[in-house]
Amino acid sequence: MADQASKDAAAKERVIKHLNADHQRSLSYYLQHFNSLSSFEARSPTLVDITFDALTLRTASGNISTIPLYPPMTSWSEARIRTVEMDRDARAALNISSIVVTEYEAPKGVLQITIFVLCVLTLVLFITRPWIVPGTWVYDKVLKWYPGGPEWCLWIAKVIALPVVGIHAVEAYLLATTRLRKYNVEAGSSLWRKWVASCALEGFGAFQRIDAIVKKKEEEAAKAKH
Repeated sequence: MADQASKDAAAKERVIKHLNADHQRSLSYYLQHFNSLSSFEARSPTLVDITFDALTLRTASGNISTIPLYPPMTSWSEARIRTVEMDRDARAALNISSIVVTEYEAPKGVLQITIFVLCVLTLVLFITRPWIVPGTWVYDKVLKWYPGGPEWCLWIAKVIALPVVGIHAVEAYLLATTRLRKYNVEAGSSLWRKWVASCALEGFGAFQRIDAIVKKKEEEAAKAKH
């Protein structure tokens, strides 16, 4: 009896250790799907306990959530099958791909780099334009090369900066909800912030790069099956 209890305790500890070490992303999806938590609320969870009846998880904010198991397990040997099924069901419900984007890619190519630089410069000019006046180095030495001269450059920055910021903010939101979430980039993570900030500055180029990354990973996954 005592020997069986010891074996059960060891099996339980292995399950907890394995899920925390290798499947934290899946734990987050469990919380989002089965407990209706947002991706931000479910970020970086830790499995603190598991029984045949339920999983108990602690989120990054310290909140405790319990996910009941229906039907309950009858032995620890079922744990792998049940957690895999939960992961599959959660991903299907949340529209989460098996493809994982793990890296940020900076603007590349002449067009993307040019757009990125122009957007950043327009924003900088919009913010600093009260201090860019005749007699300053930027006004007299730099902006004189702009077609139409310094006044035309500053006027354009004033007119288009806020609309561009608004458009790019919408694009950043769409990137986060239709790409980053789908391809397993945790909301609020450093990788998530890089992609969102980049899109907020440059717009559509971020979509092009992340789609290219996903396409490459899909092709690699297809080749691995053969």
